[in-house]
Amino acid sequence: MRAKNWVRLFIALLLYIPLYFVQNAIDCRRKIEDLETGLLLMPGHQATSLILGGFKGLAADLLWLNIEEYWHSGQHYKLLPLLESIAWLQPTYITVWAVGGWHMAYNIFAQVEEPASQWKEMIKKESESMSDAEKKKYARVLEAADAGSNAIKTVRENGPAKGIAELLEELKAKDDLLEAFRTAHGPSRLVDAAQGLVRIVPQQVRWYREGIRFLKKGIASNPEKYDLYFELAWTYYHKGKEYPEAVRYFEKAVQFSHPAFVDDCLAHAYEKNGQIGKAIEQWEYVLKTYPEFKNVAERMLHNLRTKGKATP
Repeated sequence: MRAKNWVRLFIALLLYIPLYFVQNAIDCRRKIEDLETGLLLMPGHQATSLILGGFKGLAADLLWLNIEEYWHSGQHYKLLPLLESIAWLQPTYITVWAVGGWHMAYNIFAQVEEPASQWKEMIKKESESMSDAEKKKYARVLEAADAGSNAIKTVRENGPAKGIAELLEELKAKDDLLEAFRTAHGPSRLVDAAQGLVRIVPQQVRWYREGIRFLKKGIASNPEKYDLYFELAWTYYHKGKEYPEAVRYFEKAVQFSHPAFVDDCLAHAYEKNGQIGKAIEQWEYVLKTYPEFKNVAERMLHNLRTKGKATP
């Protein structure tokens, strides 16, 4: 009987040895892909159970279903932990990084501004019915509301990066003023609306930066593919109007296998960044390399050479 037990123990030890090497390989991969702490962020018991059971792909599919539900119901804020989780599960899956960055820098950015028209209308009605004494009392509140509205227009025209430090500082001062007014005079719908307007741009800047951060994190996991360099460059170019950064990442994108439109975008970015000579060189390359862009490239080259400007 004892001999049988020793045999069983010996067999168990033999079976354990390959598990040791497998676990070491898993641990090494976790360190390489920076996956060691990701499990703490996983939402939902079902997904967590699937991960612990080794079914990462199935867990990711389950989370994508939740994303579809939240997306179609307009609950964009609930997407973020799910996107982070899928990115952790499948760091080389380009789509999750691209969709996540887009949601933050575009969709949530826009959603933050949605209540603005309602607040402006309420402030207008309230101010029109005020007595002269009330107008004097609420003068600084109305000024703060105007500052918030003007900041929204500025960001819409110039993007959430140009001159933003000074603008955020000004809005912080207005926010502090409104808090002090509320403390001194009590709750007020007018103050609430003014404060809502003042806080829109800081939130938009935050989500723009979060989108940038998420895309850069994706690039770190996929450094040898053009896709996320392009997504980041386009976000800088189109949303942020940060043309030096756009040029930097478009240039990185074209170093890898990429579609024709990436070279087109790089040419536009050079022009917007004031690099007219490089823009002309890039359009010449596009004209020579991509027959489908012949008409566009010829028009752009003509305008750059005769007017010094081609992109609206």
